[in-house]
Amino acid sequence: MSALSIVKPDRKVVPLVANPIFLPSPLRTESGGEVTFEVFEIDAGGLKDLVGTKQLYHLDNALFWAELRSLQPCQSTHPGLSLLRHKPTLRGVFLMHGEGQGEPS
Repeated sequence: MSALSIVKPDRKVVPLVANPIFLPSPLRTESGGEVTFEVFEIDAGGLKDLVGTKQLYHLDNALFWAELRSLQPCQSTHPGLSLLRHKPTLRGVFLMHGEGQGEPS
């Protein structure tokens, strides 16, 4: 379970765009990769307007550039949510654009 924030161009962090989010595997920030996550719909309000945009994100002490490619309703598969399958859940997919140094690749 993690908290996702974005960093604005003036390098000010906008805390908790989504919290908590659940990653099925460790975060990999290499450019061109995809990262999938799950988030309860009620906790994803800040993400919905970011679909299709490239942002500088902060997650688990990592800064990375990514485009939020999709955010769709799903049936959760994350083990940490096994007792909460009744709660509306969304699956998000990031297209990674590298670590958060300089401009995105």
